[in-house]
Amino acid sequence: MRLLVWFLVLFNVGLLVYFNMDTLVPKAQVVHKEVNPEKLKLLMDDDFSTLDKRALETKQASVDSCYKWGVFTESNLAEAQAVIERLGLEADLVQENSTEQDKRFWVYYPPLANAELAKKKADEIRRLGVDELYIVQGKQWRHAISFGLFAEEPLANALLKNLKSKGVRHAVKSLRQQGKSTGSLIAKNVDSEHAVELYKVRPEFVGTEVVPVACH
Repeated sequence: MRLLVWFLVLFNVGLLVYFNMDTLVPKAQVVHKEVNPEKLKLLMDDDFSTLDKRALETKQASVDSCYKWGVFTESNLAEAQAVIERLGLEADLVQENSTEQDKRFWVYYPPLANAELAKKKADEIRRLGVDELYIVQGKQWRHAISFGLFAEEPLANALLKNLKSKGVRHAVKSLRQQGKSTGSLIAKNVDSEHAVELYKVRPEFVGTEVVPVACH
């Protein structure tokens, strides 16, 4: 009888411990690392200030770019200077006088009657697989279609042969006397948009090139 009593006592104690386990043995607490909002803000400010600085440096480098456009002759220098003025740019003239005539070999399609016919013919030629061409806007050769200007005749001959093989039957080659070299224009403080405009207008001045140069 005494054993039965002790058994019941122990059994009840066991039940008591089991159902009060949470109270007797507290659960392990998860420690959350506190985030310091001030430090987070400082890090973000530093990141943004770095980005702003890089953007400013990139913009400054773009604005400070200089481009050399030339070489011009006595016949087209004034017109090029007018283009620079129209674009709102400043440019210095670098003298490059020469006592000899600048000879170039020009491959082109003879002038059409008007701008509409020239554009139509240019589109036809592009469909033949010729991408490098432009319609001349200058007074003397207006509405001609230019394919390239070369200092060496073999290069002009190779281009002409390639055009003929593609079906551009009336393309021709001729020797152009560019006149005496006068100089080049150094355009200053040229941003990316104005640089694109210079590259676009360059083909109208046959024999000239636009290249980026160091600013002085």
